[in-house]
Amino acid sequence: MDFVYIGVFMCALAFALVAVYASLVLKRTATMVESLGKTLGEVEEKLHYITPELRKTVNETGKTIDELQDKMEAVDSMVMTLENVGVSVNEGGLYMDAQTEKASPYQTPKNRNKLIETFKWADVAYKLYKKMK
Repeated sequence: MDFVYIGVFMCALAFALVAVYASLVLKRTATMVESLGKTLGEVEEKLHYITPELRKTVNETGKTIDELQDKMEAVDSMVMTLENVGVSVNEGGLYMDAQTEKASPYQTPKNRNKLIETFKWADVAYKLYKKMK
């Protein structure tokens, strides 16, 4: 019978140890949950302050994006205009190349200068001849 009492005592002791350990774990868990609750409360207060600021920032960003889109559309039309100017200049260059190819050798700037110099000297020679006559 003594063994029965010792067995019951051991079971009671084991139960007491488990109960003490469980109470310590629950106490630590309660402390941690309380600390977590305080932290979350602080986070909530900060979010109440940050949320309106974030909304303002998002609204301003939306306005800025709209303005940028308008400006990009204006730049698009300017780029198209510049492209048209480039095409016109290119076409003008091609036309000038074609006209230069068609021009006679006397119409080129180099030969034109020679022709003008020839006329000047011919005029000088004519005036000298007229004076000698």
